[in-house]
Amino acid sequence: MRVSEIFYSVEGEGIEIGRPEIFIRLAGCNLRCEWCDTEYALGNGKEMSIGEIIQEVSKYSCKNVSITGGEPLLQKKELLELVKQLKESGYWIQINTNGTIFDGDIFKHIDLISMDCKCPSSRMKSDFEVLKKTKELFNFKTQFKFVISDEEDYEYAKKVLCSLNLQKVVFQPEWGRVNFAGKLVDLIKKDGLNVRLIIQQQKVIWGGKRGV
Repeated sequence: MRVSEIFYSVEGEGIEIGRPEIFIRLAGCNLRCEWCDTEYALGNGKEMSIGEIIQEVSKYSCKNVSITGGEPLLQKKELLELVKQLKESGYWIQINTNGTIFDGDIFKHIDLISMDCKCPSSRMKSDFEVLKKTKELFNFKTQFKFVISDEEDYEYAKKVLCSLNLQKVVFQPEWGRVNFAGKLVDLIKKDGLNVRLIIQQQKVIWGGKRGV
């Protein structure tokens, strides 16, 4: 597998924020979001076998794993074997995916699916059918996350969550527009949306990317 890095930190985003996790960051992505950490989206990284990855993970005294990217589902075949072996070793697993690829075989082994729903400011699009199918089959263990930069993003996110009747929803102010968070709170209150607004913790703690 192409791996950008493996490190031990705390979850910086979403409903598991603050939880210690071992991060397996896979290289490569099929999208190029406007605000992305592009060094992780590119197809660079180190080639590692599944055994080498698990050996690296086992160095840490933690049983929570977050598989992120890039887009992890681009390496489907190897990823399925990796998550199977991690589960056999007793790990709790979160996967971070961009809402363009569905894989039920992988998702059934995952404890938390963190699915990004791309808003207009990203200049990219998630696949509505992927979001719909994930909600229908794995709603009980999926969080749907919207990175929001402005009111256009907010209106788009509101439309998607209402049309799909999404339950576990996170609105995350885009870090470059974090001053929009106050306005976002007002919009959520006005429309009575059942969502969580969560700011990227890793940006506050480290001013960087660790813990996502």
